[in-house]
Amino acid sequence: MKNFKFLITFLAIVLLCSCTNKTTYKNINYIEISKKDSQNSYHGLVKSNLSTILSFQSEGKLIFLPYSKGDFVKKGQVIARLDGALYNIKKNEELQRLQEAKVNLDKQKSYYKRMDVLHKAGAISDNDWENAYFELKSLEKEIEIEKEKVNYLNKQISYNIIIAPYDGYISQKFCDIGAILKESDPVVELINSQGFQVEIMVNQKNISGIKLNQEVKVTILDKIYDGTISHIAKSSLNEGGFIVKISLQNSSSLYQGMSADVEIENEKNNFTLPLKCVYREDEQGYIYKIIDIKDNIGKIEKEKIELGKIQNENVEVLKGLNYFDKVVCDSNVHQNNEKVRL
Repeated sequence: MKNFKFLITFLAIVLLCSCTNKTTYKNINYIEISKKDSQNSYHGLVKSNLSTILSFQSEGKLIFLPYSKGDFVKKGQVIARLDGALYNIKKNEELQRLQEAKVNLDKQKSYYKRMDVLHKAGAISDNDWENAYFELKSLEKEIEIEKEKVNYLNKQISYNIIIAPYDGYISQKFCDIGAILKESDPVVELINSQGFQVEIMVNQKNISGIKLNQEVKVTILDKIYDGTISHIAKSSLNEGGFIVKISLQNSSSLYQGMSADVEIENEKNNFTLPLKCVYREDEQGYIYKIIDIKDNIGKIEKEKIELGKIQNENVEVLKGLNYFDKVVCDSNVHQNNEKVRL
């Protein structure tokens, strides 16, 4: 009986000692700062760097437009034509008159040379010489007028033709063959096939970290494209918002209207934390970070930070945070050097 009591006492002492030596740690809630915390994601649409509404510079009946929406055309290719038969008839008439005037001018030049020789020899009167000279100058003036008429008709005929100013795709078609068009009525919209951009909206809070010529990544149909911010402007449609345009490289396989996702890294390297993770003392901001982590056990360290704007339940951290920092978000832990379990 004494041996049994001794054994029980011994086991109790061993158990008590083992419990006394075992260290317990608090489980902690925390946020790990990843690179995504300094990035902002946006959704936008692919647009051409250049689009043009093409129209005629004269009025008439549309007789040629063999293209549909989505068709590709080359630079210099005729896209549409108005009925210009009347101008072509007039041009042919003026060309005929011009040719006749040139023949008459050649004859008159030969005649004038003979008259000029005779006049200098005193064989003809001043009046005959003046008549020959006057007729020569009249024919030269007539040729100038005929040339001006032909140039005018060529210009009018060119107004009846629409030529592609660059390689591109027809994105819209506003009329069909047979339509009676006025000057400047839209015929087609042509978009440049060589350059595309993505347009996104950015709010006032995030625009300060976005800069012109900043490089970004754009995902379109699971393919990543390199992009460069080429335009930042205040939006008239969204109060407090900005339009940001991103020029894309190697974008020949894209087309207008495709959906795009954009990741823009904040150049200021600012981060945003929930307000519950930030503490204030004497107007100074602090956070508690978990450091010296080993086997999922770490130590709490208090660190000073510089605060920025507060919006909703979040606060901007301007200084004091780095990638992969683990920030305590637990109101029960406010002790420096306290050990915690992740």
